[in-house]
Amino acid sequence: MAAPGLESVVLDEVVRLGVRPARITHGGVECELTLPQLWSLHLHLRVATRVLVRAVRFKADGFETLKAGIRRVDWSAWLRHDMAISVDATADRDSKLYHSGAVAERVAEGIGNPLADDTSPVSQTVLVRVQRDVVTVSIDASGPSLHQRGYRQSIAKAPLRETLAAACVIASGWDRRAPLVDPFCGSGTIAIEAAMWARKIPPGRHRDFAFQSWPSYDEARWQKLIAASDADVMTREPEVWASDRDAGAVQATLDNAARAGVTVRAEQRSISDLVLPARAGWMVTNPPYGVRVGEPADLRNLFDRTATVLAERAAGWRFAVLAPTDSQLLGRLRLPLTERLKTTNGGLPVSLSVSPA
Repeated sequence: MAAPGLESVVLDEVVRLGVRPARITHGGVECELTLPQLWSLHLHLRVATRVLVRAVRFKADGFETLKAGIRRVDWSAWLRHDMAISVDATADRDSKLYHSGAVAERVAEGIGNPLADDTSPVSQTVLVRVQRDVVTVSIDASGPSLHQRGYRQSIAKAPLRETLAAACVIASGWDRRAPLVDPFCGSGTIAIEAAMWARKIPPGRHRDFAFQSWPSYDEARWQKLIAASDADVMTREPEVWASDRDAGAVQATLDNAARAGVTVRAEQRSISDLVLPARAGWMVTNPPYGVRVGEPADLRNLFDRTATVLAERAAGWRFAVLAPTDSQLLGRLRLPLTERLKTTNGGLPVSLSVSPA
């Protein structure tokens, strides 16, 4: 699964990791893979939000055919008989089975595992979608969303999800050798994701996943995957700079970078005091557009001042800017930018616009 608009970036990741064939679907990428490949995706995917394994798809026109379809599935690869499960069901009004709560109950009965409650935490989530009498049942292999890397414990205002930050860095065209700067760093997510990507640090290295509780999980093979990925990590630190006018944001960036195992040069600076590396590189940023500044006049002044500073000090640099879609603010930067991605950030439609290559 991926945030809408980021499917193409996830597809490129999946293919680079050797999973073929793969194709874009609405809200994600569909592919066939082995269990070791499933584990590898969780370790390495930077932009995907979740990985689901489709268990079965069939037609059902009533509760009996629903339970019969569920009982035909061999659940032994994913569920132990004593595992508490949660069933997340949705159904459209074009289906005879349109009551999602009743669908969830019958699916749980068909599987035969206990439903999680206050005394038995969820071990596995089963997702059921009923559309025009077609039932699709999937197993959540991930658990908590994949944006939860584990390093971002210090948070500044209006934090950017790690997966979206990674998408911005990847889609910017950054070559991972030239300097990268974020002058509105907030919690440092863009800078940290850039540093991790440049050094090939797996984003899933320091967290657990739902598939690790499956009967088919092999701890020894998982540890071999981790050891191989650790061996690929590069020792050379990329030149990644971050700054923000807020001291708390700068400290959050430094703390989060330390937890992520990367080095980011973070300093408290307003955009007027921007300092750049000696050689040109990429500026990848998510400037304030409401939450961190407030009044429209303040935003216009900020973008106008940013435009002046960049014109004076950033000759030869390339840019990638995440801003509200159809906003007039982006034009105030007076940069030659082309829209590369359209998605959402906190429910707000946003676009990533980048310099031409």
